[in-house]
Amino acid sequence: MKKITCLCWLLFITTCLWAQVVPINNSGNQLQQFYLNLDVEHLWLAGHHINWETGESDNPNATKGIKTHCSAFVAAACKKLGIYILRPPEHSDILLANAQYDWLHTNMDSSGWRMITDDNVYESAQNLANQGCVVAAIYKNHKSHKPGHIALVMPHELADTSLMNRGPMLIQAGNINSSAIQLKNGFKSHLTSWPTQEVLFYYHKYDNWHKK
Repeated sequence: MKKITCLCWLLFITTCLWAQVVPINNSGNQLQQFYLNLDVEHLWLAGHHINWETGESDNPNATKGIKTHCSAFVAAACKKLGIYILRPPEHSDILLANAQYDWLHTNMDSSGWRMITDDNVYESAQNLANQGCVVAAIYKNHKSHKPGHIALVMPHELADTSLMNRGPMLIQAGNINSSAIQLKNGFKSHLTSWPTQEVLFYYHKYDNWHKK
């Protein structure tokens, strides 16, 4: 029994030693704090009509445009950084995530966004966010009248095994508003398989952290 216990501990320690952690640099730390300051857990709440830029409830009697606000949150965060992604008034906040998916695919070369196409896409997405790049994870619903989903990758030190099993760390609004939820949970209502090929990742370099 003691030999089995010792072997289990040896296997556990060996696994921990082999697991590599994606580190955060100074720009990543500033991006992380910027995201946390957006207070997404208390703003851009589902079931409320909101001001898309602030996330605050602005019409308690509204019966339309009150479901989820993932795309409005991403648009607002990007606008605060001076990064353009499709947003009101160019597109209504209704079904905006689906439209952002198409917009990114069509406009990435001219807008500064780039698609992540690496084989280890989860690790690359987390690493870019940890270096201070704005990284969007996005899904387009196969049914055009149903909402898609979009979130931002939150800088976070995750082991490569965690990235493989649950994907990068996200900050999102939606059915769940969270500043720390991994992809597998954040997109769970949209995923049909894992690892998923349905969620695409785009990144935008941001070089102004020294001015913040």
